[in-house]
Amino acid sequence: MSIKDGMNYAPVGKPQPVVGEGEFIIAAAALDHGHIYGMCNGLIEAGATLKWVYDPDPAKVDKFVQQYPQVQVAPSLETILNDSSVQLVAGAAVPSERCALGLKVMDAGKDYFTDKAPLTTLAQLEAAKRKVAATGRKYAVYYSERLHVESAVFAGQLVQQGAIGRVMQTLGVGPHREGEGRPDWFYEKEFFGGILCDIGSHQIEQFLFYTGNTDARVVASQVRNVNHPQYPQFEDFGDAMLAGITARLATSAATGLPRTASPVGATVA
Repeated sequence: MSIKDGMNYAPVGKPQPVVGEGEFIIAAAALDHGHIYGMCNGLIEAGATLKWVYDPDPAKVDKFVQQYPQVQVAPSLETILNDSSVQLVAGAAVPSERCALGLKVMDAGKDYFTDKAPLTTLAQLEAAKRKVAATGRKYAVYYSERLHVESAVFAGQLVQQGAIGRVMQTLGVGPHREGEGRPDWFYEKEFFGGILCDIGSHQIEQFLFYTGNTDARVVASQVRNVNHPQYPQFEDFGDAMLAGITARLATSAATGLPRTASPVGATVA
């Protein structure tokens, strides 16, 4: 893969099945981002059986079938939703459309696995929470920079084992290449949610995980469009300062020390 095509980076690991053959059936729908390949790779390596794929764009489907020749092409999303054997649907839709797809999937009695960022507005977040509560289904997110990177997984194990002591602060930076061939929605904030929603969500999720927080507040943040005036809605720089609220590793009440805090940065160059 060319470094100019990072959008389609898809890690390939060693198979480590946790379910038997045919025991966990999945489908892929909405192939707008290349992360769908990493998502499917990870699921298949864990033992999942990929049964269906659907996208309204035949070119995207053809490319997917070349990678996974065992998959069946669904004529519609409803084919997947109506198949009672499918237990989970993986999707990498345009970010602003990910929540709507997830609501349909959960209404159909299936778990949902979406590319990050999982949604783009607070209204979508509340809708997803309500649907999870109403259906009991999962709304899972592919934060690949922690979940699908061996060094990041190992770092988490070291933290949990106490090997590096108490985590009081993290620093996360998210430099990304603009690359070539980005779709139009990549440059429109309405669709990608802004740089801190899109790319910065990786670092924010890592902060929560490594510091043992389940919640945090944004102390300060800023975004800019430095190098892309031809795309007025685009943001190619953003940073934020977060303060943890619910750290499980150590609390300020017990130690007198400040709560965990993290500077987060994201750039597109």
